[in-house]
Amino acid sequence: MENQTQGSSIPQSQPPAQPDQIKEPSKPPVSVDAFYGKEGPTDKQILFRDSLEKYKLFGGGVGGGKSRAICAEGLRLSFLFPNNRGFICRAEAEAFRRTTLNTLLSAIAEVEDMMGQKIIARNGHNQTKKEIHLINGSMIMYGGLGVTPEDQDRIKSLEIGWFGVDEASEAPVKVVNMLKARLRLKLPNGRFPKYFGMYASNPEPGWLKDEFVIPHFLGNPRPDHIFVQSLIRDNPWLPPEYLAELSRDNPPAWVKRYVEGSWDAVEGQVWPDFERAVHVYPNETSDFDILPPSGLQSAPIGGLDHGQTNPTAFVAGYTDADGNIFIYDEYYSKGLVSHHCTTILENFDIEKFQYIEADPSMMAKTREKNGMPWSIFEEYDEYGISLGPANNSREAGWNRVGEYLRIDPNHIHPITGEKGSPRLFISSRCKHLLTEIPEYIWKRLSDENANPKEEARKLKDHACDALRYLIMSLPSPYERSKEEDSPEGSFNFIMRNTRGSKKRGMITN
Repeated sequence: MENQTQGSSIPQSQPPAQPDQIKEPSKPPVSVDAFYGKEGPTDKQILFRDSLEKYKLFGGGVGGGKSRAICAEGLRLSFLFPNNRGFICRAEAEAFRRTTLNTLLSAIAEVEDMMGQKIIARNGHNQTKKEIHLINGSMIMYGGLGVTPEDQDRIKSLEIGWFGVDEASEAPVKVVNMLKARLRLKLPNGRFPKYFGMYASNPEPGWLKDEFVIPHFLGNPRPDHIFVQSLIRDNPWLPPEYLAELSRDNPPAWVKRYVEGSWDAVEGQVWPDFERAVHVYPNETSDFDILPPSGLQSAPIGGLDHGQTNPTAFVAGYTDADGNIFIYDEYYSKGLVSHHCTTILENFDIEKFQYIEADPSMMAKTREKNGMPWSIFEEYDEYGISLGPANNSREAGWNRVGEYLRIDPNHIHPITGEKGSPRLFISSRCKHLLTEIPEYIWKRLSDENANPKEEARKLKDHACDALRYLIMSLPSPYERSKEEDSPEGSFNFIMRNTRGSKKRGMITN
């Protein structure tokens, strides 16, 4: 690796140049690889560095080089545009001082060692003001991100060309948005630097997942956004025993999140087998007739969870001949019964539905119409949406959904034809359901000696409940007979005799 970019001279410590002397962008004083240390960047760090999107997330498990990536990029942008200003931070200033600041100073020391000279100006590190002044006139500010009033006041006064937020999942999104608005620096010569907002984070639920990760995995990233996933396996500089020790010494949920980099792994998940890469299939149409590739076995079936003040969730699916269930579309909205019914009828061919299962508590005569007791079931029926009372056994329902999510080593995948497959597949259109499932967790009871799996947390569970109602209308996959040629053992026969007279549609062959 060359210590100096060919054809460039090493800048000397001197006062900042006057505007008419500044030319940007310029070449960094050393090879750009030097900002990543003597070993150079990993392949994922290169992808992160070379991407031109304005907002970049470097995320994944521990040991992937996330913090070093945003520190290196901050230094590179500082030298690429002389007189640039940047801000690197964590949510809490003390946490930044103990972690990210050490990474930044270590990166600076390595660059200086490779150059054979200082890149920080004389007396250029002001720890009181939390500023690092570089020899080309650029400045790197650092600290906390808006946790204290002092932090927020400082952010409001910034005019910067780049920022980097380490462990960005800890940062409040409203403060991050404030930081985005400060990407407005004008250089002394009247030009503008290339603006970048950079984030590093372990997999955590929240705004980063919604803004970067889910759109990435659905194949529809937001404009000017990129997510670069980096795992321990992507970092060749770690000792070989590091990965084995982490996998051996930590619980499965922790390994799934911080080693395998799963953004859907949350401690205490009701359905820990859910994996976006396994259970989600890309589909931008609500026309169920084109799916699945193996052919239809049932007319559409549905599950509905009505909300009085909470959203109402409706999921629609169908089965195939091998007992797989495909959830192909959803409805999710707040409002009155009239709004729900009108919208569902506009977007779903309800007459084709075999049945729609709903919370049986909706049958209670809690309303009055023309002096007569009236139920929510009857209100839906008045609009032409016939509902049946679902099996609302929660524990059985949680288990049944889990059975369909679980990979059966002997089950044939309906799309790939490979052995080893779950039986539940969810369309990428079902964004609310796909958001709720990984964050659907067991309630932690106040009694520490109590079983934490006695009850699931009632928070953002509306689509999950609708799914549970639908799945409980189906037999357990383990109820299927091993005699596949026996009519009484077929999935079709079991399903026909599970719901009885409530079915309105026809099962097609």
